[in-house]
Amino acid sequence: MSVGLDKKTDSMLDEKPKTLWSEAWKRLKRDSLAMFGGGIIIFIIIVAFFSPVISPYDPTLQFTNGTTAFGMPFSPNSHSKKLVFTRTTTEEEFSILPGIIFKDSTGLSYRTVGVTKVKKGESKIEVQISPTTVKDFTSLSSIDMKADFEEAPMQKEMVEKINAKFSSIKFENDKYFILGTDKQGRDSFSRMIWGARVSLQVGIYSMLFATVIGIIFGLVSGYFGGWVDMVIMRFTDVMMSIPDLLLVMALVSVLPSDEGGKSAQGVGIIVFSIGIVSWTGIARLVRSQVFTVKEMEYIEAAKAAGASSPLILFKHLLPNVVAPVIIISTMGIAGAIMTEASLSFLGFGVKPPTPSWGSMVNEGLEFFKDAPWVPIIPGAIIAISVFAFNLFGDGVRDAIDPKLK
Repeated sequence: MSVGLDKKTDSMLDEKPKTLWSEAWKRLKRDSLAMFGGGIIIFIIIVAFFSPVISPYDPTLQFTNGTTAFGMPFSPNSHSKKLVFTRTTTEEEFSILPGIIFKDSTGLSYRTVGVTKVKKGESKIEVQISPTTVKDFTSLSSIDMKADFEEAPMQKEMVEKINAKFSSIKFENDKYFILGTDKQGRDSFSRMIWGARVSLQVGIYSMLFATVIGIIFGLVSGYFGGWVDMVIMRFTDVMMSIPDLLLVMALVSVLPSDEGGKSAQGVGIIVFSIGIVSWTGIARLVRSQVFTVKEMEYIEAAKAAGASSPLILFKHLLPNVVAPVIIISTMGIAGAIMTEASLSFLGFGVKPPTPSWGSMVNEGLEFFKDAPWVPIIPGAIIAISVFAFNLFGDGVRDAIDPKLK
């Protein structure tokens, strides 16, 4: 009997001690909603990190045939169009001017965009065109076309030359846009991918900055107390009394800009502005935790052993208050992403043409009636991202401290 007890005791001693983080990870893995949110976050991070590889086009590139002739964005699953001219005599050089109208057999009309130079020796020439209507963006067929000058009488000579010099004119697809284009003919899918990089940079870096400030102020305020605590907390109250978005807008407006005084800024300025107004809740949380922890025996023992205040703050107090800080910081990333989107929507965000989800919503509002997908798609991406961070943040909170459920 004693031998069995000894073996059982030995096996218990051999077991690795359970830590707060190992137990929290076990609880987090059992939370399906938190893991779902975490999966979305990992997917967004991967997309943002590999955006140069995933993005089919340069997000700032404006395709001359990426909109209709009157500036209407293309819908999702669309192709821009081009004309392929074929000629048998290649000695002559001339230019195909913009604005020439072509009609297909169904009556749909297209306009040439840009100047296309026809050089000697070229038998096959591609000319970019834009539709004058919003129909047939996704047509995959090649249609014989003839130049028509009824809508462009001033270019009659050019049209007649095109009809005479080329043996065939074929209507073909050019670029493919999975999520359509914006009003400037830029690929919305590419801008969405690169916009993820901006949103994640702002969300994560601004909360890291805010967390550092909040931890320092909270530790100092809670540990020293007295007039130090009063000064820091009154300053915190003043910061909390000002609406965050208004304060961020004011900071972005007064901080130096490399855009000649415009309100739009770089990512670094946005990160600083959001971080500098987001530390107050973290500071209050850390202060309240320090008030409890600093009365424990091991802190008194450290003081008796002659440990300096910085050593006590960062070696003994900080490790015991970091768990709730991780919770509030994780959930704060969602708020930072929303703030950046709001700034970009209001015109105070990152400098154009840098893609941002908020600016994409803003630019698409004028097409909300005729092309609602332009603002709705980036708006939905913002909502999904914020929802994912909130789900994961709730899961982290419940995993670290189940009593908060």
